[in-house]
Amino acid sequence: MNSLVIGATAGLGRALTEMLAAQGHALYLVGSDERDVAAQTADLAARYGVKVVGDSINLVELDPASLHGRVHQRLGPITNLFYIAGFSLFDSGPVSDDLVRRLIEVNFTSAVRIVNAFLPDLKERDGNLVGAGSVSASRGRRINSIYAAAKSGLETYFSAVRHYLAGTRCRVQFYQLGYIETRMTFGQKLMFPAMKPEDGAAVIVRNLGRDLGSIYLPRWWWLITTTIRLLPWPIFKRLNI
Repeated sequence: MNSLVIGATAGLGRALTEMLAAQGHALYLVGSDERDVAAQTADLAARYGVKVVGDSINLVELDPASLHGRVHQRLGPITNLFYIAGFSLFDSGPVSDDLVRRLIEVNFTSAVRIVNAFLPDLKERDGNLVGAGSVSASRGRRINSIYAAAKSGLETYFSAVRHYLAGTRCRVQFYQLGYIETRMTFGQKLMFPAMKPEDGAAVIVRNLGRDLGSIYLPRWWWLITTTIRLLPWPIFKRLNI
C-alpha cells in the first residue's frame, strides 16, 4: 500500500508512520521542517525496509497540484491519505491576521485542497481517507475559537466526502481527538487525561478498511462533549473553557 501522511513528523502523525511502516506500507511523509522529514524518512526506511520519501511543505503556501505530481512521480498512486496536521493556539478574542490565516489554512483549507486533489486516486482504490479533528469543535467556546471553527468545518467536509465515496472501495474515518501527549500539552494542567500518540495511532491503524465516519478518540470524549453541547446557555457562558 502507498500511504500519504500529512503532518507526519510529530505526535500522532509520527507514531502513525511508525506503525504503517511496520506493516509494510510505502510512505510519503509531509512535514513542516526539512530536517525532521529527512531524518524520519531515513530512519523508517532503514528500520523497516520499506520505501519512504518525503517533503517539507508550508501548508499555508500549499500547491496541491504540485504535491500530487511529486507523490505520483516518487511513490505512485496512493491507496491511503492521512491528514493529521494541525495547528492550535489558545486564543481568546482577536489575534493577528497572520495567525488567523495559519489557523484556518492548516486546520481546514489545506486539508480540503489536498483531499480534493487526491480524490480521483482514492475513488479508484481499496483504501482509506483519514482525517484528524478535535473535541474542541463540539461547541463554540471563548478559547481556541478559530481552531475549533476550522476543525468543525473539516468534519463537515469529511462527512461530505464520505457521502461522495459511498459505493466505492475507499473508506472514510474522521477522528475527533481529545488531549494528546505532545510538546504542546507538556506541563499543562489538563482537565482530562492525555492520550499517548502511539495508542491513538494503534486505533487508527486497526480501523483501516472500516467505514466509520466520525469517531471520538478516546471514545469516552463522546460523553464529555455531549454534556457540554447540552448545557443551557446561562450555565455554559459562565464556564472558562
